[in-house]
Amino acid sequence: MHHGGSTGRRTPRLGGAGDRCTGARRAAADASLCILVAAGAACTAVDADVEETLAGRGELAALSSAPIEEAAGTLVAGESLQVCTRPLSHKPEQGYRSHNGIGLHGRWDPGPHYGDLDPREVPRRFDLRSVTKDGKPIDDVRVSGGRLQGRFRDGPDLVDGDWVGAEMDVYLLCTGTDEKFQARIDAVSSSGYQVKIHDPARNDDLGDASWRPACTAPLDDPEAVWAVPFAEVWNKSGSRSDSSTFFTLACPKSAIAKCDRMGYGGEAGTKDLTNTRLLRQACTRTLRADYLGDGEFGTRDGILIDIEDNRGIQVREQESDVPLLDLEAVWSPTGAVCANYPRISGNGDLPEHLRTCEAADAAPDPSRPDLIRSFSCGPGSMCERQYSSVFVKNWPAPGGLTQWSNVTVVNPSSTAATVELSVFPGGGGGPLGTVTVTIPGYGVYNSFGDPRWRGIDGDPTDENRPSHGWITLASDKPVVATHRTTLRAGSTWNAPARLVEDEPFLTEPSRRLFASHYLKRWPEAGGKTLWSNIVVNNPAAKQVSIQVRIHGVDGGLHELHRTLPAKGAWSSYGDSDWLAVADDPTRAGAMGWVEIRSDEPVVATNRVVHRSGSTYDAPVALLDDVGLTAARSAARQLAAGSFLRNVPATGTMTQWSSLIVNNIHPEHATVTITVRRRDGGPDLARFTKKIPPFGAWSADGDPDWASVPATGSGGRFAGDGGSAAGWVEISADLPVFGANRVMLRDGSTPSSPVVQFNDEPLAAPSSGSLIGGLYIKNWPGAEGLTQWSAPVVNNPSAGPIEVKVRLWRTDGSPLGELTPTIAARGAWDAASDPAWQALPHTEAANLRSLGWVGIISRAPVIATNHLTQRKGTTADAPIALHDATPFVGARR
Repeated sequence: MHHGGSTGRRTPRLGGAGDRCTGARRAAADASLCILVAAGAACTAVDADVEETLAGRGELAALSSAPIEEAAGTLVAGESLQVCTRPLSHKPEQGYRSHNGIGLHGRWDPGPHYGDLDPREVPRRFDLRSVTKDGKPIDDVRVSGGRLQGRFRDGPDLVDGDWVGAEMDVYLLCTGTDEKFQARIDAVSSSGYQVKIHDPARNDDLGDASWRPACTAPLDDPEAVWAVPFAEVWNKSGSRSDSSTFFTLACPKSAIAKCDRMGYGGEAGTKDLTNTRLLRQACTRTLRADYLGDGEFGTRDGILIDIEDNRGIQVREQESDVPLLDLEAVWSPTGAVCANYPRISGNGDLPEHLRTCEAADAAPDPSRPDLIRSFSCGPGSMCERQYSSVFVKNWPAPGGLTQWSNVTVVNPSSTAATVELSVFPGGGGGPLGTVTVTIPGYGVYNSFGDPRWRGIDGDPTDENRPSHGWITLASDKPVVATHRTTLRAGSTWNAPARLVEDEPFLTEPSRRLFASHYLKRWPEAGGKTLWSNIVVNNPAAKQVSIQVRIHGVDGGLHELHRTLPAKGAWSSYGDSDWLAVADDPTRAGAMGWVEIRSDEPVVATNRVVHRSGSTYDAPVALLDDVGLTAARSAARQLAAGSFLRNVPATGTMTQWSSLIVNNIHPEHATVTITVRRRDGGPDLARFTKKIPPFGAWSADGDPDWASVPATGSGGRFAGDGGSAAGWVEISADLPVFGANRVMLRDGSTPSSPVVQFNDEPLAAPSSGSLIGGLYIKNWPGAEGLTQWSAPVVNNPSAGPIEVKVRLWRTDGSPLGELTPTIAARGAWDAASDPAWQALPHTEAANLRSLGWVGIISRAPVIATNHLTQRKGTTADAPIALHDATPFVGARR
């Protein structure tokens, strides 16, 4: 099976060194193999080919001006690796054209020295006849068993580390001519070779940095740099042939390397060599959805597939964590034989000549040993997978409170969606209970008050029996789900609420995850302390090992290891190793950030808590849950929807914000912070910070952050220096992540006591359809409070944009539409727009509304949905509780 990793059987990790499942490259595959073509599958687990964005056939035509093609003409000496890059003139998810396709060989890394350029496919031909070391030729160079072999004249054979420093010619096919560059082996391991390519145009100013890695290591798998050599070459149509003079180096995330690990090796001496090599080529066609066998691909990042062949090398995977998949297509070495539907829904029609697959095509046929069948998420398959790290029902909290979970699911499709919500115990095993619902087109499901939800893990005589675990969601359509944690003053599901926290379901299982905050007894105003705890969830039907790395803001490291059972979870709450991080020498507590590394994809959530005391179990005053950031979400361009300093709220309250930016790299990262006005006027401030390796920059106490000029004539109190409001853009020379903490303080200074806070992950701007969860207006809450929502949308573009804001009732009927225009570099705040306040009510008699909100924008934006509970029935009544959740892109 080829889907992204986690199954009940042994599954090779699609990476480089440190492969826990396979060790060194294997000659034969497991009987069944789960893989993912790329990252982000909405399924149980994800093998993230983070840097390998895939495109469909319909997206390729506009990008065909700069393909990598095999030259038929003269070989020329390359002058600059820049000929093998191109400007990033398109969104990453649109992909780019390459006759190899993303992932046939893999992608190389040109480095940051050419600005915003797109790395191209890794070189295709390395010359066996040109290999030298220390100026001496190496004779009889060949490839066997995934290793280079050769010797100096009249000398012994070279083995493993002897190859370090060897150089050879490599031919890059970038401009229609076959350009020759130098390549060098920098390291050797049991997993392969680290190879770099020399850029002669950068030799003078960069020195050794002019040698660029031949394989780009994705952020979620930094060890995936070990290329494997094969005694073959592949032409521009994706067809292989043997070669005694050239060889291919395939990156760990490439289709060539994956197919080899799946058992389709095709080396000399292999039993039934001809058919094995044909299957090898059929495998690369399958993984890349190369329907016509012409080298073009019809898939994209994150597509779940299962495969089987007629020789039994691969068989279908049917485990409890794997959706039941439909027959998608049958593949031969020359492309698709038949197909039932495109791998990507809405990506155009299948090629006209392809027939529909019949029942006989789905059955094993030993007379056709060169065929592979692929199974994928067809119409109606329950393939959508999302997760919430926490489920609590009447679970005790300090201070005599209890914790409760509720789920809201929005269906942004025009047709009904079937959704299954299953709750699993933290110790692993079968579900505690499952609720299946049908949500009408454009409708909403809310578990609050649903007796089926209340009955999960309940006793027939006591539905309020305390329980805790975590939640998985399966659906036959893309949906947007939110988990609400409520702290209640009582032991029933509708007892008065004291705290409310909303958090989107997690949609990106990953082998590498990040949290912006590690906090232990960190002092806060009013005698409170800050603490953080991580919950890590294993969606797989097998045991998973994780490495928890706690980085200090200065780059220091504390490390612990844990094992998660199948379908289980690990919580750091009360864990002695988690609490053993050394205190800051100047403070009576510890601060840092967290990295999770796992041998299989996992999800996780970080809970940050203000406690009324100095121990980890002191009573909770405030809390906020934030899903950990998947590695592929780290970016060079990020934004925070709010910059707030001493902005008046209700009563004596003021609003404040504080950024933290985390560097996930072993080298320094340089970030530029730009604070923009909401009205699109001149920037308020711009400054640059240098973050140490694996360190962080915090705006708290930073003089540049504190000196951003005021936008208002005064703050809450006279002589306080004025208020400032805007939003923030972050640009960096390396991918980073971070969070923006928005706070309500009782007072007008940065040290005034925090009354409410919310951590919002920094986000990359996105366009298209964005879903923001609930639309609430004057809706009753506990103890006389009312609930309200208001989106804030930021425009990072250099020109004004118009966005559509659409609202639906919970039954799926339309409620209204707004079309605000947002100034260049400006923002739209629905709370201050009279048109937002004038929207019709869903319950006119009670002057209140309940529904959901979506935004459509052709230009990239940052959108956040702000939810408040107020002490009154008007939109400006005093705020009792506040939370904010990001709008998320509609999933396909």
